[in-house]
Amino acid sequence: MRKMSQRLDRDVYAMVRKLEEDKRNGRRLTVTSVYDSIKQSNSSLARMKKRPLEDAIERVLTRRAEELHEEGGSDSEAALEEPEVKPGKTDAVDRNASLLNRQIAKAWNLSLPKPASVDGAARADTDYGASSERQASGEPKAKRRRTERARKETDRSPPSGISIRDIAGLDDALDQLLHSVYLPLSQTSAYAQLTYQFDNAVLLHGPSGCGKTTLAYAVASHCNRPMIPVSGPSLVGGTSGESEKNIRNIFDEAIALAPCLIFIDEMDSIAGKRDNAQKAMEARMVTELIDGMDRVVRSMRDGRNIVILAATSRPETIDPAIRRRFGVEVPVGMPDEKARKGILECLARHLPTSDDIDFGELANRTPGFNGADLKHVVTAALHAAMSDELQHVLQRERASHPEAYLDVSPSLQNWLLLQESGNDAIKDVRVTSSHFRRAIDRTQPAAKREGFSTIPDTTWDQIGALDDVRKELMMNIIQPIMHPGVYARVGIKPAAGILLWGPPGCGKTLVAKAVANESKANFISIKGPELLNKYVGESERAVRQLFMRAKTSSPCVVFFDEMDALVPRRTDSLSDASARVVNALLTELDGVSDRRGIYVIGATNRPDIIDPAIRRPGRLGTSVYVGLPSADGRVAILRTLYRNTIPDARSGRAVVPERDLEAVARDPRCEHFSGADLGNLMQEAARACLRRTVGDGEDLVVTDEVVDRSISMADWEVALRKVKASVKDIEKYEALARQEEGTFSS
Repeated sequence: MRKMSQRLDRDVYAMVRKLEEDKRNGRRLTVTSVYDSIKQSNSSLARMKKRPLEDAIERVLTRRAEELHEEGGSDSEAALEEPEVKPGKTDAVDRNASLLNRQIAKAWNLSLPKPASVDGAARADTDYGASSERQASGEPKAKRRRTERARKETDRSPPSGISIRDIAGLDDALDQLLHSVYLPLSQTSAYAQLTYQFDNAVLLHGPSGCGKTTLAYAVASHCNRPMIPVSGPSLVGGTSGESEKNIRNIFDEAIALAPCLIFIDEMDSIAGKRDNAQKAMEARMVTELIDGMDRVVRSMRDGRNIVILAATSRPETIDPAIRRRFGVEVPVGMPDEKARKGILECLARHLPTSDDIDFGELANRTPGFNGADLKHVVTAALHAAMSDELQHVLQRERASHPEAYLDVSPSLQNWLLLQESGNDAIKDVRVTSSHFRRAIDRTQPAAKREGFSTIPDTTWDQIGALDDVRKELMMNIIQPIMHPGVYARVGIKPAAGILLWGPPGCGKTLVAKAVANESKANFISIKGPELLNKYVGESERAVRQLFMRAKTSSPCVVFFDEMDALVPRRTDSLSDASARVVNALLTELDGVSDRRGIYVIGATNRPDIIDPAIRRPGRLGTSVYVGLPSADGRVAILRTLYRNTIPDARSGRAVVPERDLEAVARDPRCEHFSGADLGNLMQEAARACLRRTVGDGEDLVVTDEVVDRSISMADWEVALRKVKASVKDIEKYEALARQEEGTFSS
């Protein structure tokens, strides 16, 4: 490599001298001008890569500047010429001895006399490739590692701008971090006297957006110790060994800074299971993490404590050897209603708010929202308030300048009017309760975007009849969630799960949503086929992830619709994939892992084909038959449907006489109608009313009189002749209910 560099420098030197001798080139030579001249020539240098060629040009120009200075402006080429050896001359090398010969001599460890300078003093060796920083033995001096230089330049002071006061709704996590992070870092002398090795690795895990990173920075700020923040993906290098080196440097720096805190965000990106590693680098990174965590433990003495705090949203993907070293795991789950109230109050404490805001009511309207979603809500509320204030400013400016900016578009007119109003146009903005409600309606929670239903907006007022079902669910799910202490005192454990079964269209799904709404619990709705996947192992993994998500969102109601598709009866004809899914779900329902706060509701139209193991006590042991409504139930359902769908009915106006609804519901033709059939009946009667009042098809004439017209008995008669019951085999369900009364019905 040195010979190639010398040859390149010699060729560049010749080109530079040629450019100097060119009388047409009167400007000063620079790296760029010499490079452009070389590229325009036909020499072999034009085919060289840009970077090494520019480096050679820079070296030659530097050398030429030194030569011209020494020679008093002479542009002699003697510094690179071969010396002419004449008889009778001594071996002394004069001032213009060949620089190239001296380079070759040094490369071969030969010694040549040092050329004298102009005043006779020894001149330092400045030939190409020679290092000016060498030891007395001739070896190059050890260079400081780049990481050490970068380490001194990196600020490792505690984070500022955040405090424990900024944390709300995470009381349980704060209690655990107080003992596992704050005390070891703040009370180092006390821990040194105890001479006890504490668990110095803490893992924060939970859904994304629940505040794990914010919590870690707030705790680090309160500890007032050096903090090394690391993002997992930032440690991954592009060359072999670089990733392991980055990990090793982090732990080396922590040992040097102790006592300190290491925070590793997105831990799963660098600590995945080695069995699933796609590259050898991933397994080596895991090994390096294990070695670094062990070295940190061995280095802690005399109060030099080091705490490793990591965060992940996928703890199940972390390698078991690493997860074992995290002695403390702190779950950061979805906030409940009380936590949401505290988060909203914390986020809005510095905003100019009005006195009419009820944060408890806002928390009640945001089930399924995590901390990040609530932050979006507060931001959207502020923007809504600013928008309203902006409209007032624009109206005032238009009144002041009625003839201004009429020749531009309305949007551009707004910009120009705001420019006239000055910088304090919206200084009087104030956020009200209506702004928050508008913001909630416009914000879509992250859980819903991820495919989980978080909108238990169905209440018991929207469900007619089903009083017996309501009482059963109230006793088994709603009350244990709302009053767990009462049940614990008498030794009653909450039901592991409930199976709702019966004919289609009888309100099983509505009942499940009403349960979640009544209990103020998070709600995850899963269709049976959604968990099925054609790839081996994926369906079972989906079942595990579902219950992990439910655990982090507790209290949570998990609703399985069409459960017969997910857990069919296991027979010899059942495929291995379906059998594994059944086994996975049975294992999760057994509660091998902690299932506190998780309530499972299953719904099916075919209870006879469900695997019997799913119905034993401890799983879905409580079965509730949701059958066709009675005559009184049909009356209640029709009233509820009318109140929920007709705006005039909600406002209190009597659109349909009460006797008409009762007469229709008790009509013999409605005997086997389900709730869905009654809804279809009402829609058909409304269409008959529309045809009678405003016409049909092309003859449709819309008038204001439509508002005052109501569905008459003639319209109901048209609907009754057209709509038929959808449940054809009700006898089979009734026979099954009588046969399985001891198993299914309560």
